[in-house]
Amino acid sequence: MINAGFRNFVNDKRILAVVDFSKAKSQPVLRAIRNANDIGIVIDVTMGRTTNSVIFMDSGHIILSHSMGPTIANRVKENREQKEDKRC
Repeated sequence: MINAGFRNFVNDKRILAVVDFSKAKSQPVLRAIRNANDIGIVIDVTMGRTTNSVIFMDSGHIILSHSMGPTIANRVKENREQKEDKRC
């Protein structure tokens, strides 16, 4: 589990992609968010702040986070490395 911001945790095994959304708001990502919102599978953990990253899950859910995209990607990487070290 990784912190997606404001003590909201996400299962890192189910993350497909983390998109940095802080500067450029790409149309394909905006379209994916809009479509997912229409069918009710968007989870907003920004606590009313700006969306800086978008997390795509294997279940189809899209998580909007205030944490920066590289920060979340580093958390995922560190968590996976720690799990690999425990196996050895």
